[in-house]
Amino acid sequence: MSQHTLRLACATLATFVLASCVQGPNDRFPRFRQDINIVPPGPPPAVIRQPVVPEMLVPCRGHVLVPALGMTFVSKGANAPGTGQYMREENLTPPYRILPPGVIVTKEQNPARVNVELDAQKRIIGLYCG
Repeated sequence: MSQHTLRLACATLATFVLASCVQGPNDRFPRFRQDINIVPPGPPPAVIRQPVVPEMLVPCRGHVLVPALGMTFVSKGANAPGTGQYMREENLTPPYRILPPGVIVTKEQNPARVNVELDAQKRIIGLYCG
């Protein structure tokens, strides 16, 4: 046997030996995301539409709602979420207007009315009078 053929045979044998040592995914060395039970993150945090200064909301009594920014809004008769902070619609004093995302807002102005803006996850992202 020539030296070249011997080296080729040894390299092939080494490759087969190493390949037989490789195991599939196990508890110690997971290969895929689902093997290590990564839980996808929840919804992103609420993004407040604009800075809210409580003094701007005094005419419509909305200044007391400033701490509710970022909380989940619970409509009348709906069940409260299992976790996290929330504010119920029953706690609002009329006049008020709930503005879900994408709603068309009329131009009628009522300085005594508080407008509560919501995002897609029903979190309070904005408050203003009008």
